[in-house]
Parts: sequence; structure tokens; C-alpha cells
Amino acid sequence: MKVKIETIVFDPLVYPRKDLSPYNVLRLAQAIESGATVPPITIESDTKRLVDGWHRLNAFKRLGLESIDATVKKYASDAELFADAVRLNISHGEHLDQYSVRNAIIRLQQYGLQRAEISEIVRLPIAKIEKIERGFAISDTGRPVALKSGMEHFRGETLKPEQQQMNRNYSGPKAVFHARLLSQMIESDSWPRSDTFITEMDRLVDLWQSASAAKAKGAA
Repeated sequence: MKVKIETIVFDPLVYPRKDLSPYNVLRLAQAIESGATVPPITIESDTKRLVDGWHRLNAFKRLGLESIDATVKKYASDAELFADAVRLNISHGEHLDQYSVRNAIIRLQQYGLQRAEISEIVRLPIAKIEKIERGFAISDTGRPVALKSGMEHFRGETLKPEQQQMNRNYSGPKAVFHARLLSQMIESDSWPRSDTFITEMDRLVDLWQSASAAKAKGAA
């Protein structure tokens, strides 16, 4: 059925994807504009919350369209809705990144689902789920925290609020890659000459010296 786009609600609490890919939205918009058809999105019947199709929805918005084809489903609970959202987002479309999968496992556990049920939803064997669980950190409130790639050294540790925020914001390769890249830029005299870059580099040096001194003092 056709649904007005303005009535559709995006609720990050029941949607498994953590990031929207502008490239994928553009690619879909261009395909639709050239005459391609895309599968209908999925929404909840009562609240019109989006269950599947974030990129398709944004592609339609980009084109200025007012309505979109949607499959409307009724769910008995948020747990059932979230489980279906994970199942649908894993089965097709833009690849669901590992951080989103790890977060989905945590959320499904919090909804009371057992490993066998979670295994079917995320399409991973139970042994793999158990391995993922061993890689969680812990929040300051005692809840498990999925770690992004490059932050795995925090596994099993209790994270401070600022460390949790850093984990949420972290993206790209591991920290050693960025450190090596900065070193290469300076060695090759290719670093930006902007005041902002210089200020941030001075701040980085000060922070590193303070952290190193504190570590040396603690080891003494």
C-alpha cells in the first residue's frame, strides 16, 4: 500500500542500523529516478515506525516524493518489532556492519531472547554469538557495550561515560593507522598549514605527554 512519507516515524531505539550511508541513498535515488523499482519498506501498523528500508525512505525523500510503497505489519511488542527489523536488515540491502550486529545481540538479550532465538535472527551460529559476547565491554551502569573495530582493547573493561561516547563516535581504521598516517604526513612535510591543525596537534602532544607521565608514575 502507499503511505505518506511524512507520517513515517524513524525510531532509533527499534531500528538496528546505526549509520545512514549517503552514497547508498544517492545510488538508490538515481536508480529510482531512472525508472528502477525497489521493494516496499516495512512499517508498524499502529505507530508507523520504520522497521526496514531506511535508505529507500531517504532516497524517496531526496527525490521530493510524497508517498512510498510499504508493507504494514502488526507486532505484539517492541521485542518482536526489533527482532523483525534485525532479521529484515540482515537479509538484504546495505550490509549491516558488525557494530550494529553486536548492538543487536545486546538489545535482543535485553528483550529476554535466548541464544538459539538470537542465532536465528542474526544468522550466526551460537558459538559465534558466545565469542562476540566475550568481546563486550561494560558500561558504568553495568550493561554490556558493543565495541567498534579499533576499540577492542577495552573488552571486558568498565568504560567511563567519556569512553563510551568515544566508542560511539569512533570510525575507520584502528588508532595505530591514524597515528602512523600523521607521522608520515609530518615526515614528508605534507601536513596541513591551517591554524586548526596546528592547534589540534599541540593538544595531541600535550595529552600524550600527560598520559605517558601518568602511566610512568603509576608504574613506579
